Amino acid sequence: MSILIIGADRIKSIKPKLNNLGATKITHWTARNRNVTKMSIPEHVEMVIFFTDFLHHVAARHLKSRVKSMGLSIFYCRRVWSEIIGQVDEYMKQENATKKIK
Repeated sequence: MSILIIGADRIKSIKPKLNNLGATKITHWTARNRNVTKMSIPEHVEMVIFFTDFLHHVAARHLKSRVKSMGLSIFYCRRVWSEIIGQVDEYMKQENATKKIK
């Protein structure tokens, strides 16, 4: 599972926890300014997590529409592990169950 994290300045403490949930590649964009809207979302990304408390609003609007048009899974939360774990863990379990059925 490849994850793009948009927002926050540092995710050092969150990366190992996401790896334990099954994330294989984690890409991070700070998104403190709207120049991030010029960046291309990598093709390998399967899920996008927006940290809403560390995010430029214009950038968030543009990136949100681009992510939706790509059909990627989107999660919105503050940079608090208790919010991330609930959403991401549930999604990972569903993905793993879907892969086992196929």
